[in-house]
Amino acid sequence: MALQLELIGWLDGGTALTVVLAALILGLISIYKGIKLKAKLLTITGLCIICVGFVLLGPAVDFLVILITTYNLQPNWLYGLLSYAWTGPLTLFGLYIGGELMIPKRKWIILVIYGILVVLFEFLIFFYSFTDPEVIFIYPEIPPNGTGLLNTSIQPRSLVFILMITFLVSGLIFNGFGFLRKAIQSTGELRRKFFYLSIGWILFIICGALDALMDPGIATFFIRIGMICSIIFMYLGVRIKK
Repeated sequence: MALQLELIGWLDGGTALTVVLAALILGLISIYKGIKLKAKLLTITGLCIICVGFVLLGPAVDFLVILITTYNLQPNWLYGLLSYAWTGPLTLFGLYIGGELMIPKRKWIILVIYGILVVLFEFLIFFYSFTDPEVIFIYPEIPPNGTGLLNTSIQPRSLVFILMITFLVSGLIFNGFGFLRKAIQSTGELRRKFFYLSIGWILFIICGALDALMDPGIATFFIRIGMICSIIFMYLGVRIKK
C-alpha cells in the first residue's frame, strides 16, 4: 500500500486531501443552509468554497490513486486538469458574491465580461489537455511511479497563464481589498462579516499562489492550513445566525 511513497508525498497528498474534504463538507453545509433558508448568497458561497478546495483536487486524487494502486495518476495531464479547471467557476462565483455585496446593480456587467474570459480559459484548458497538454502544463520533475506526487504548473507564456493571473489579481482587488474597504466603512456585525470575507479571499489568493509557485515541502503544511482558514473565513462572512 504505497510504502514507497516518500515523506514529502505523504505531506503533499495528505494536506491536499484534507483541504478538499474540508471544503466539500463546509461547502455542502452552506449549500444546504442556503437552500433551506432561501439565502442565495449562502448557496453561492457554498459552491465557491467547494471550488476553492477543488483547486487541490489534482494532488488529492493522485495521492488516493497511489494509495490504491501504488502508481501515479495516468495520464499525467489529468493532474493539472483536475486542479486548474476549477479556476473559472471559482472566479465567477467569487465575483458574484463581491458584486452582490458591493455593487448589486452592476454585478451582471462584471459577470458577463469575466464570463467570456472564463469560457475562453476553460476551452483552452480542456482542448489542449486532450490534444497537446505540454502547451498548457509544465511538469518540472516526474518522480518514479508511486514514490512521489506529480507536480505541475502553467506555461508562463501561454494565454491560460495570463488569464489565470487576471482572475487572481481581480479577486485580490475586487474581493480582498474591496471587502476590506467596505469593512472599514461599516460598523458592528456588518464590519465583522466584511473583514471575514476580506481575510478569506486575501488568504486564499496568497496561499494559492504560494502553493503553485513552491515545490512541495514542509512549508506546504502551513500553506494548506492557510487555505483551510480561508475557507472558514469565507463561510463566516456570509453565515446567517438563527
